[in-house]
Amino acid sequence: MLERELSGGSLFRCCRCELYFRAPRLSEEELNELYRAGNEESWPDASSERNDWQLISEWLSSRKDAHYLLDVGCFDGRLLESLGRDYRRAGVEIHPEAARRAQAKGVEIVGGDFATLPKLDPAPDVVLAVDVIEHSPDPRKFLKSLLEVVRPGGFIIVTTGNTEAPSWRLMGARYWYCHIAEHISFISPTWARLAAPSLGLALIETRRFSHVKCQSWIRQAGYEMSVNLLLRFAPRIFARLRRRGFGQIDLARYPGLEMAPPYWMSSQDHMMLVFRKER
Repeated sequence: MLERELSGGSLFRCCRCELYFRAPRLSEEELNELYRAGNEESWPDASSERNDWQLISEWLSSRKDAHYLLDVGCFDGRLLESLGRDYRRAGVEIHPEAARRAQAKGVEIVGGDFATLPKLDPAPDVVLAVDVIEHSPDPRKFLKSLLEVVRPGGFIIVTTGNTEAPSWRLMGARYWYCHIAEHISFISPTWARLAAPSLGLALIETRRFSHVKCQSWIRQAGYEMSVNLLLRFAPRIFARLRRRGFGQIDLARYPGLEMAPPYWMSSQDHMMLVFRKER
């Protein structure tokens, strides 16, 4: 619980590189303090519910040269644990309790801040950054830092939201993914294709996916599309319904969330990017 309300800022787009970013935003020091004090149960999903974890597992199982994994922002090590013990597993995590839990799962914690990644010897075969790049104030600089720790010929796997998803294009700054306070930078396949060559990376694969699995896809997709369209084209009606209990938000406790965007989990608004470091 924060002592003061955070300014949402505005959503901007760079016309040259297609990066979307929030401004104004908290400083890196302020964000790090929030991460250190965050809820240790904030990543509750089981591996079977995470489409990105399954995509990563499938991709790794197809590689014979992936033995040493570094997960940047590994939280409590649940992703690395789900991949099995056939890999050497290391992680970077800023939350002290989450890092302790990861160590208990057999993950070697080698750092605490993704802004200053350690040089490892030997260098990892694969560096994972799952739901992390959107927290970076400079995604290109972040990608470069991953490049500097992976071995030559090694791979970088990034999962994050995709600003080119039709649902995101429709909603713009009203999209649910932009409403999460610590999300400050947003990329797309176009951004990745533009950034990779200048860093000495090759973008070798792009996979689009929805963030979590839907129990009843048709019903959930229809509902989420309807409520988001209502917010987009009839915001006053949306707000009136929200005040009557629509959307399961306690407005008596959180009056500032009257216009909070509803989730759109059924949309394929996420992506997995696989880069290879040129030798």
